[in-house]
Amino acid sequence: MSALRWLVSILLFLMMAITFLDVLGRYLLNAPIFGAAEMIQFLLAGTVFSGLILVSHSNGHIAVELFSPRIHARIPRLHDLIVVLFSCAGLLVIAFEFARIALHALEIDKRTIVLEWPIALVAVPATLFCLIAAAVQATWLVRSRS
Repeated sequence: MSALRWLVSILLFLMMAITFLDVLGRYLLNAPIFGAAEMIQFLLAGTVFSGLILVSHSNGHIAVELFSPRIHARIPRLHDLIVVLFSCAGLLVIAFEFARIALHALEIDKRTIVLEWPIALVAVPATLFCLIAAAVQATWLVRSRS
């Protein structure tokens, strides 16, 4: 997990640096970085989907706890199982949709507008990161009991 933390940190730093340099170039030199918005979009997707694995590992997903405390007090094991199953199902749906987008982007060679980078460069890793996050989330019950 430490390598993944480094990856997320580097992606976040690059996003910050490009934004900072683009703003400096835009307002001080009247010369923004060409394609900075697309670069930041790719880095943002990389940060979010690689960070998703870290969130799944710590079971830190955002949850609305309207009924959860009462249910957890009565049937904690079943409650945890249901939450993990729904989390895994959600991650698998997202992975499936990204896989569909990635396959379509590869078939038609879909590219970004400005830099003409292949869309698959972001869709394929997002698919893989979602699948890994689902697998990590699925193991959370086992890891939490040990």
